[in-house]
Amino acid sequence: MSYLYTPARGLGSTAASDVQVGGSLATSAATSILGNIASNGGTVLGLTGQALSTAIPIVGAALSAVTMIVTALVANSGCGQTCIETSSWANQAAAALQKNLDAYFALPAPRTEAQQALAIANFNTIWQQLQQLCGQAGTGNAGVRCITDRQSGACTWKQKYAPVYPGEPNVGECWNWFNGYLGPIQADPVVSDTASTVSTLSSDLTTSSGTSFLPILALIAVGALVMNS
Repeated sequence: MSYLYTPARGLGSTAASDVQVGGSLATSAATSILGNIASNGGTVLGLTGQALSTAIPIVGAALSAVTMIVTALVANSGCGQTCIETSSWANQAAAALQKNLDAYFALPAPRTEAQQALAIANFNTIWQQLQQLCGQAGTGNAGVRCITDRQSGACTWKQKYAPVYPGEPNVGECWNWFNGYLGPIQADPVVSDTASTVSTLSSDLTTSSGTSFLPILALIAVGALVMNS
């Protein structure tokens, strides 16, 4: 369906129709994201750029961009056999996970099931790759520590700063990838995409002047994704 850039009085028939269609498309995109993640073992490796572009109205441009970074990082990891190489990749992965955390919590609350699932899948994708890379023959103790220092329950590092997001460790508590990058996302209370989509699109669709901006918002989101990919 093509959208017409026309004024709307409140939520008149034209605007209401756009909300209904927009809500249906967005919910379909959310369902596709959830199904793809489930069929790929909780990771994002099966997602294409086109699928992410379609889901931008639901998961947001920033979280979509992080997902592209994660998939590119895994695709180009090619880590070798030395401590320096595994550590270098882990540092890049940690930076991507921090972006994932920031992008997720930058989304307006309450966040949705699809948004949460995508953020968790980004973490799972990187964690599985870390295990594969650091578990290679020849990495020795460095490879073992690469995993054990970051796994759930690890206490190699302590939290140095006050928590930014709910669920993060407090200062002085054990910090690892699971309670630092994943736990806050998992603990975030979310709502179903079906329940939230139409109300969210309704508020985005009309401004105080009553003009329909949904098509423009979509174009801005796609542009942001391209610029940050």
